Amino acid sequence: MRIFNYSDSLQKIDKAYLRQSRSVEQKKTVTDGTKAKKTDEFVLSPRATELQKFEDMVKALPELQDDRASSIGKQIESSKYNVNGKSVAKSIIDLIG
Repeated sequence: MRIFNYSDSLQKIDKAYLRQSRSVEQKKTVTDGTKAKKTDEFVLSPRATELQKFEDMVKALPELQDDRASSIGKQIESSKYNVNGKSVAKSIIDLIG
């Protein structure tokens, strides 16, 4: 049975990797010796911008009062929730006008 010396192989791989990474770094440098600066650019599509605007509008809305909503839900289930039609119509007109 033959056992290979893996540490020598790993050292050879490590040296090859270092040589390659150095050559890649040298290729990235600009002719005057300074490293080239790359910048990432992030551009939203018009649709994404519109969706972002709607999301901001929703976040600006007041939070739902859970206790009040559950109370009204229970009243509706038990048929005890009464709505004044005139006050609803007035509220709608006030919102429109």
